[in-house]
Amino acid sequence: METGSYNGRRIDFTKYAASRFNPFLFSSTIASLQGCGATALALLTGVDPALIAKMNQGPSYSDAFMLKFLRLRAFRVQALTQCNLTQATGAITSTHVLLASQFFTENEATWSVIYGGVLFHNFELSTASTLCFLNKPLLTAYLIHHPSWNLDPAPHIRRRVKTTGRGKPSGRRVQR
Repeated sequence: METGSYNGRRIDFTKYAASRFNPFLFSSTIASLQGCGATALALLTGVDPALIAKMNQGPSYSDAFMLKFLRLRAFRVQALTQCNLTQATGAITSTHVLLASQFFTENEATWSVIYGGVLFHNFELSTASTLCFLNKPLLTAYLIHHPSWNLDPAPHIRRRVKTTGRGKPSGRRVQR
């Protein structure tokens, strides 16, 4: 995991918490053979892992490909570094969805998704314990969030009261 820097803004990790997360699990054995990057993205987005594999055009899934794929589908992505973790204004909890690249074997990494104490890897589930990060150290990790994971399905439609110049409500409601 990158060290990062303390020179940036403090990150409020509570904004990335998911009040409801429904992973897309594909039951086909063939789907799990598309590669760990394709299965991690399919689990998050619901896109067929075979289509993701065709888009990637190779067996390795770079961080750039993974993040671009998610951002094009309205996901918010926050890279985790040692510095932004230690100076954050909120802690990462089991309500956060993490996309992690971990060393799996010598010179080989694998992608997995972690949520609620469960580690999803190639559509297989296992318990995510602290020891899994010792045996397979983190290479990179990202907080992932999608608006559909909030209980409030449309936060951009919330109404706010328009105020007059003196901070008093004008009586009219304005929709954002």
